[in-house]
Amino acid sequence: MQYLIDIGSSTVKVYERTDGEVMLVIAKTFDFKKGFEPASGLSETNKEKLYNFFSELSARFSLTRYNTKLYATGIFREILNKQLFVEEFYTHTRLLFNIVSHELEAFYLEKAWLGRFAGPEPLLVINIGGKTTELIFYRDSIINRKLLSFGVVTILQKYTSINEKYSAVSLSKIVDFIQGELPKINEQFEIAIYTGGELTYMQIAGYALKKNTLFIDNKHPYVINIDDYCNQNQRVFANITMADLRNMMPSNPDWMYGARACSALAQAICTHYGVKTIIPSDSNMIDGVNVQEAKSVVVCGSYTKHLDTISKLTDKLKNCGIEVLSPKNTNVVGAEKGFVLFQDDNLVNNCTWSVEALHLKAIEACDIVVVCNFDSYVGTKTALEIGYAYKCGKKIVFLEDNAIIEDFDIPSEINMLSSVY
Repeated sequence: MQYLIDIGSSTVKVYERTDGEVMLVIAKTFDFKKGFEPASGLSETNKEKLYNFFSELSARFSLTRYNTKLYATGIFREILNKQLFVEEFYTHTRLLFNIVSHELEAFYLEKAWLGRFAGPEPLLVINIGGKTTELIFYRDSIINRKLLSFGVVTILQKYTSINEKYSAVSLSKIVDFIQGELPKINEQFEIAIYTGGELTYMQIAGYALKKNTLFIDNKHPYVINIDDYCNQNQRVFANITMADLRNMMPSNPDWMYGARACSALAQAICTHYGVKTIIPSDSNMIDGVNVQEAKSVVVCGSYTKHLDTISKLTDKLKNCGIEVLSPKNTNVVGAEKGFVLFQDDNLVNNCTWSVEALHLKAIEACDIVVVCNFDSYVGTKTALEIGYAYKCGKKIVFLEDNAIIEDFDIPSEINMLSSVY
C-alpha cells in the first residue's frame, strides 16, 4: 500500500494508492493561516496539531518514508526558511515535507484530467485552493494557464463576516471584487471542470445536478448549469446556516468554513469567462501525481562506472515525457582528469567545475533528483550533489538502496521511479 498526502493551506487529504488507482481515505481541516508568519512559518500551536495528526496517521497506516509521499502547496510556499521547516517536520515524523511550486501544482492538475477522457472543447479547468487558484484554458491543447495568488483564505480574510450564521456580506459584492482581480482572456469557455472535491460538496449541499451527457466518465457523472449553480450559491449564503453546512460533513465539519468563499470564487470565475455548464469533480493534484510525478529531473551518479545504464535511464525518462535538465545528453566526447565530458559540455580554462556548476544550477530548477547509486556506489561528486539537492529542498530518489545513506537517515524517497527504471 502506498499513501499520497496533499497538504494545502487549510486541508490535509490522505489518499491510498492501490493498483494504480488513488482513493481519498481521510480529510482534515486546519486553520494554518492563524498565527502564520513567513519568517517563522506555522504557529507553534498549529505545528503541534500537524505533528499530532501525522502521529495518528502513522499509527493507523504505518507510514514510512518508503510508502508515503507528501505534496504541500499554498501557504507553505510563503515560508522563508523552507528547509528549516522541512528538517523539523522530518525530525518529528520521519517523512519528507515536499513543498510543490505553483507551476508544478498546475502541471499535476493538467495531468489529472488531460487525456483521461474525451471531454468537450473549449474547456476551462478550475482548481481553487486556500492561497492560490489555478486556471487552465484548453482548446485542442492547453492554450493558456493563469496561476493566481489568491484563494479561499484571501476571501475569508477580506470578508470576515462571511461565516456568520448567514453571511453578513452579499455574494454579489464578493463576486464583483473577484472579477475585478481576474485576468482577461479574449475567448469564451462555455464548459468548466471544477476540481478539488466539488462533486462531493455539491451532492451533499443539494445542488441541482443533472446527468453528464457530454461524455462518459464515472468520475464525472454530473453537470450543473450556471444559473442553477448561482442560485444554489445564493441559498448557501443567505438561507442555509453555517451550522447546517457543518452538519452536512460530520467527518470534517471545519471544511465547510471555506464553502461560501470557494463558491463565490468559482461563480466569479465562471461568469467572468462565459461558462454555461459546470462539471463538478473530486479530482485534484494527487490524481495528476498518480499519472506523472516529475515534470523535470536531474540524473546524478558515476558517469564513468555506470554510463550505459544512466544513458538508458535518461532515454526512458524522456520517453515518459519527463524533461532531463542534466545531463542534456550522454554522448561522450572526451574526459578531463577522470571527469567525463558530454557533447554540450563547455570547459572554461580546462576547469571541470564550470560543467559541475551548471549541473548544480539544474538541480536548483528540477522537480526530482535521481541518484544512480548502482552497486551501492556514491562518488565524491555525487555525494556533493546529494547534499546540494537536500539543501535546496529537492526530492531525492535513490535507484538502489544504499546502506551508507540509510545509516545517516537522509530524508529521501527510495525507488519512486522504479517503474521508469
